[in-house]
Formats: sequence, structure tokens, C-alpha cells
Amino acid sequence: MIYSSPVQGADVDSSLDTLLAPDLRHHLEERFWRPIEAEAKLEVLREDPLFLDDPTSHPGLFPDHGVVHVRDIASGFVEVATTVNGVLLSRRLDDRQRFILSYGVLVTYLHDIGMRDPTPNGRRIHAVYAAHGAFGSQVDDLVARVLEAGQVRERLELVDRHEPFGVSLDVVLRELLSLAMAHSKSTVPAAVLDHRPTLRRLLQRAVFTGLDELRRRGETPAPDDASPVRFSVNHQRYADPAASFAWLVASHGAQADLADDAVDAIRVLRAADALRQRGTDLRTSGGYEICIDAATGRAVHTLRSADGGAVYLLSYHDERGAGEANIRVATITPHGHLRVAFHRGSYLDDTAARHAVVGTARVIGDIQADVIPSFSGAPVLDPLVPPSRRADEMLVQLERPSDRPAFADEVAEVLVAAHPELAGRVVAVADVEAADPAERERYHRGTPIDPGGDEALEILARMAEHGAKVDGIEAASAFADVCRAGVQPGEVVVALGSSPSFVYVPTGHGLTARPGGGYQSAPIMPWVPVGTTGVVRRAERNSEILADRHVDVIMIPGELYARVWFQPYTPRELRIVLGQ
Repeated sequence: MIYSSPVQGADVDSSLDTLLAPDLRHHLEERFWRPIEAEAKLEVLREDPLFLDDPTSHPGLFPDHGVVHVRDIASGFVEVATTVNGVLLSRRLDDRQRFILSYGVLVTYLHDIGMRDPTPNGRRIHAVYAAHGAFGSQVDDLVARVLEAGQVRERLELVDRHEPFGVSLDVVLRELLSLAMAHSKSTVPAAVLDHRPTLRRLLQRAVFTGLDELRRRGETPAPDDASPVRFSVNHQRYADPAASFAWLVASHGAQADLADDAVDAIRVLRAADALRQRGTDLRTSGGYEICIDAATGRAVHTLRSADGGAVYLLSYHDERGAGEANIRVATITPHGHLRVAFHRGSYLDDTAARHAVVGTARVIGDIQADVIPSFSGAPVLDPLVPPSRRADEMLVQLERPSDRPAFADEVAEVLVAAHPELAGRVVAVADVEAADPAERERYHRGTPIDPGGDEALEILARMAEHGAKVDGIEAASAFADVCRAGVQPGEVVVALGSSPSFVYVPTGHGLTARPGGGYQSAPIMPWVPVGTTGVVRRAERNSEILADRHVDVIMIPGELYARVWFQPYTPRELRIVLGQ
């Protein structure tokens, strides 16, 4: 599955239950994440001079970093890890992939715990706070539970049997957990994540330098600092502190495999964090909704008192906030591309539209700058199956919103102007986010049709033989977003009343249409498009379509079909065609 922000409200993805026990997860939420929400309540913020002086720059109005946030990122981690396995990362099977999932959820539950400190310095060092937290007494119960049983313990014991760590598994686990610091791209740049000796030295500096000293400096340790590492805290866990994190720089063997899996899990965490929920679900840690004003293109916050007795609407020019609120979802597709869908493209005047375009482009620029470099340095791991796509081949696909498709093209133009390195890799594509989830999943798993290949020519010829008017259709535009997908016996291809997001063209026998309104069911013949009426009238489907056997279908996004493929005959043309 692709990651599409599966957490809504207080719900938790059930897949997490096998990776982190629900009672322990709840305990961590209440200990580390609920206090972040408490600090962002209006009753607290109004007593903070920093907030009153400049509320729009205060972390209290930043996107959520509370309980819902960590649940969202944890569920997103599982989805991203599953999607990129073998696509942007070398393919892991069985125990190694299971370790990545289990370990990744653990570090996710520590990654933003430093956001409890809303001061500028607190936010600046929040990632280092997570590294310190991994060595603190507040995670003693977490460490004990993880080392009782489970995938992480089994992996550590297996490695230790083959290549002893030289320190207790308790210490190794804490070192692994401290990698939560690397979720921050500013604290741990992508180049550092890709260079294990530098990453090790940076972790040592972070863990063995007191938080008070870092707050006093107002900055995190510098990755390029080559001066001797000072071990001012956490000595007691090591006979030789300089030997800490030794497994991270192992060149081969079981410890090197562990380091590869741990670092790749952090790559996934960085991506999942960047792909967090936005749009209509976007809130602050205090629970205040954030939206984009259709009249101005500006961000609007709804500040509610704890008892709900007062609501203050705050509007201000914040490109990032407005852009965040306009992004429906950002995902990594099964083909390894970054895909973004929007809530709307139409605004009440040109100025508002421009604000929305610029703000949305800025956020997408931030997202891609987090996601793409996170995978750029991922090594090809022998003897694993190498990834099918390099990070520098990733496209940034912007879906055309149905209310004004040109919005995506305008965002693409601004995005490339700000990030010239993306030239040729930012493309406007068909809007499929409104599709039924099963259809959207089928589409993303499908095989793209090469517009310049023989298959595209065959599809046009076959459809023409069965009544479609294809004269003048240019394959380059007609097949830009078209794919071939397989459906299985008993599968509901199209649900009655669903969104008309695709037109289907079966390549063989095997589909049956069951119309609403009491009309009789009928088989769908090969190469005859189905679903056209819903797309043309832009209304819900009037039939259910079922698969009786396995058959491949050509999926044409509805927006593309209406714009390029829909060519009805005139009465004169029909008379000529039928007369033949």
C-alpha cells in the first residue's frame, strides 16, 4: 500500500499492535506526547510573552506534534517501509524487514519528544533531546519490555552471538533508539546519514554533551566538528565511552547488517515524517485547525479555549501554513515517485490564487527536500536484491485538482524555479486522489503504458475497431497517465455510486456490468470503454462492475479521459461510420 496518512483523529492503525504493545504505546503517548499538547493549549499560550509578541512564529501554532502526530507517523512508517522495500531500498525479506518495522516504530515514538520545550532553543535542540531520552531513566521500562521478547531482542541476541558487541544489549538498544535524533534533517543532514563514521561521531557528541550546555550554546553539535569528543554525561554505561556506537561503523558481518537496517529505517522515518497528514486533518498540537482561506489564499487558525467556550480566528500571511493546509495528501507510490494531491486549485481572485500557488510550491519543495535525499545515499546491499529505482530518478507528480487543473502546472513552474535541480522531474498528472481507495491502489500498482511504444498503438487500434473515435488523438498526451492493471475473479472493479475517477478498457473477456435502476446485467466486451458516462457527466457511477475471471484492464484517469479521449461522433460522422 502507499502511504496516505492512515491515522484519522484518535484512531490507531491496528498493524502497530504487533510491533509495539498497545499498553506500552499508550504509556509512551501519555508520558512524552500528551505534555506537548498541554503546552500548546490556549490557556498556557496566553501566559507566554513569546507567543503574545509573535504568535505566528510560536511553536504553539506549528503543525501537530502531539499524540495524533506520533500515531500518524508510526502508521505512516509502516506504510512507507512496505512501499519502498525493493523500490527505493534494497529488498529485505522476513526477519530483516520485520526488524525494520519493529525498530522503526520504536524510534518513531521517541523522535519528537523534545518538542515539549516550546522555546526557540528548545525547538532547535529537540532532536538531540530524543537522543538523550534514549539513555535516560524515562525509557527504562521501554528498554526492559523490548528486551523481554520480540523481533528487536531476537535480532540483537543473534548479532551478539555471532559478533559480540562488548557491551550489554541494554546499551546497544539505547544506542539504536538514540538514532531517533536523525529524523531531523537539519541536525543530521543526508550526507551525514550516508557516512557512518561522521554519523557515529555526531551521535557521540550529542549523547555525551549535556542538554544544558547545548541550550546555552543555542545550537546542536556540528557534523563537521573534528575536535576531540568530550564525554561530560552518560559515562556510567561504558567502560570506554570512545567505543560507543561501534556496531554503526562495522564494515561487514552481522553488525554491519544491523547498521544497514537501522540506518535505512531512519531513512523511512525521515520520509514518513515529511509525508505526515495535512489538509483538512491538519491541526496544531493544541488541537487548533489550520485551513487556507479561499478568498485570500492565507492561512487561518482556529484558536479554541479548553472548554470550547471561545474561538479566536487568526488569519495571517504564512506561505508554509497555507500550503500545508491545501495539500490533501503526499505519498510515495509503489513505483517510487513522490505524488502530491491538493484540496483545491480555484480561488476567488488572482491574488489569492497566487498566494496559494506559491505557498503550496514552498511546502512541496520542503517535502521533496526531505524525502528524496533521505533515499539518495541508500547503498545497494549485497546479497540483497537492489532497489528498482534510484532516488535521483524520482518524479514529483502533482495531481491536477478537478476544480482548476491548471493549478498543478502553476505550482510545478514555481517549484522548479525554486529548485532547478528538479527540472524535468516535476510533472502534472491526473487527479486520482478522489477515487475509491481500492481503485486508487489498483492504479498505483499498475504498469504504466509507454506512450511511444507498440502497446499504445495497439490499444488505439483495438478501441477504434470497437467503436471509439480515436482520430487525432496523440499518444504522448493520451497515455501520459494510463496504466495496465490486473483484476481477479470476484473482484469489484467499480462500485455502484463511487466516484467516476477512471474509465476502464478490458483487454479480454471477464467483466460484467450490473446497472442500477433495475436494468439487466450484461458482459462487457473486450476493448469497449466502460465508466464513460460517469466521467462525462461528472457524477457517481450508475453501475457495479465485477470480474468473473482474471483479466487485464487499461485504466484511464477520468480527468484525462474527459480532456483527451472523449471525442463523441456528430450525427453526420455516425452515419458515415455505421454506413460502413
